[in-house]
Amino acid sequence: MSQGRSEDRLRGPVRHRDSGTEPFRFPEFYNKEKPRLMRFFTRQLGNQADADELAQEAFTRFVRAAPVQALESPQAYLTRIATNLLRDFIARGSTLLSKRSTLLDEDLDLIAASDTHRETQARQDLARWKLILAQLKPETLDIFLRNRVEGQTYVEIAKELDVPLWVVQKQMLKAIKHVVAHREANDD
Repeated sequence: MSQGRSEDRLRGPVRHRDSGTEPFRFPEFYNKEKPRLMRFFTRQLGNQADADELAQEAFTRFVRAAPVQALESPQAYLTRIATNLLRDFIARGSTLLSKRSTLLDEDLDLIAASDTHRETQARQDLARWKLILAQLKPETLDIFLRNRVEGQTYVEIAKELDVPLWVVQKQMLKAIKHVVAHREANDD
């Protein structure tokens, strides 16, 4: 794609639908759809900053990827982008959470016997996280532990529990949101 066409899109591209009735104007579309995306991401993530970042990324991808020809439903196209971004964000966050929990386990093993303060702090942290995880519903906790502790993939969990993959994804999203909310509450 040429640089000129990319700049035209950023200034407010006009795309005519096949019906030819009204042109598509990006600035108006952005102003109308941004609050909807913010509600969607905030509801899913519970975090305004991440929601804003993902909404901006969704619009950036929309502008970059939207075909030059007419779009049948720009809202649906934007929603698909947003859904994919959310899925990627959750998967990425899930990986980061896994890495952090692995580091916590390794840190517990590395504490010197003479460092009683760090050992006490590690035990308190472990007890606190056990209480936090105990707040999850049993089926959510089971799926979360299968993935995080036992290392099973979502597909393996779904097959073993005989549930659709989306159920596992939904339960993991609940668990991750719960863990992130408690982690952020501790950071404050």
